[in-house]
Amino acid sequence: MTALFVLAVAIPRLGLFISLFGALCLSALGICFPALMEMCVSFPDKFGPGRIRLLKDIFLFIVGIVGLVVGTYTALDSIVWSFMPPPQIDIDVHA
Repeated sequence: MTALFVLAVAIPRLGLFISLFGALCLSALGICFPALMEMCVSFPDKFGPGRIRLLKDIFLFIVGIVGLVVGTYTALDSIVWSFMPPPQIDIDVHA
C-alpha cells in the first residue's frame, strides 16, 4: 500500500502509464499467449479434422497483436499529448 502511494506521488499522470502497461500486458498475456500455447501444445498431433481450433487460435493471436499495437499507440499518444505544453496564442487587438 505504501509503495503504491509513493508511486502515485512520484509519477505524474500515473493513470496514463497504467494504461500503457495494460495495453502491453493484457493483449499479450491474456489473448496472444494462451492461443500460442494451445497451438504449440496441440499442433500438429491433434489438429487433424479439428482445424477450427487452429483457425480460432490464429484469429485470437491476430486480434491480440492488433490490440497490442492499437492500445500501445493510443496510450503513448495520450502520454505524449499530456506532457506537451499548451499552445501559445498571441492575439493583438488594436482598437
